[in-house]
Amino acid sequence: MKTTARRGGGGTSPRTLRRKPSLAARVKPFWIFAIPLAGLAAWGAVWFVTSPTFRVARIGIDVPIASAVSRDQVRAAAGVGADANVWLLNPWAMRGRIEAIPYVDRAAVHRGQFPHPFVELAITVRRPSACVRAGELDVTIDDVSRVLQTGCVATTLPRIVAGSAKLPPPGGTIADPEVRQLLGDARVLVKANVSVRSLDRDRWGGLEAVDVTGVIVKFGDDGDLMKKAALVEPVRTAMGTKRPIRAIDLRSPGTPTVEFR
Repeated sequence: MKTTARRGGGGTSPRTLRRKPSLAARVKPFWIFAIPLAGLAAWGAVWFVTSPTFRVARIGIDVPIASAVSRDQVRAAAGVGADANVWLLNPWAMRGRIEAIPYVDRAAVHRGQFPHPFVELAITVRRPSACVRAGELDVTIDDVSRVLQTGCVATTLPRIVAGSAKLPPPGGTIADPEVRQLLGDARVLVKANVSVRSLDRDRWGGLEAVDVTGVIVKFGDDGDLMKKAALVEPVRTAMGTKRPIRAIDLRSPGTPTVEFR
């Protein structure tokens, strides 16, 4: 034991230097309580995971009438197991899997406990806007170029002829710049009230369309497409209905020409 001398008076008196107890020494008396508490926490965790109290009893699925997506597809994508604990499900992951279905636009996932544990799933769907053909492959797309399915879902949709462009599988988005340009041209024609069956490039790279009446419309350079599209109806009206029109050539918009059948 170390001592120190205290000065003053007639002598010295020892003073003991005591060590501070370690953290382990201070908590040691409480270990007897910590071990049962840890066991109780482990039991509680097992009970929470396995208890039928939190087991999903009902899955509600809301899809639009006449939807291209079935309830079974949504249920399968959600991946809710038969013994799933409603509070251990990951709603964000579920939503991501459901939105990976090509025709699904947005998915909503809601879960709750009362009166019985449940999961509610709801979707909005994408609408076909055009068909794209590249080589021998046809796909149906929506208005943001997402591929909804292989094949053209309806013959009434405008067909974009994309040459040898590479098209992604259903669920992917078309990134080919030429296809995106043609799709942009198709939207311009819609704004100009020119309804087309197909949109293509001629051998010189100019834009060429077939309207819903079967008339070929030669636009040429699509840089001033809106201006040219505005001429289609006036030219048709000026020609009257006495002779069927085969083609309208607007490559020189100042001097449009008409070819009859």
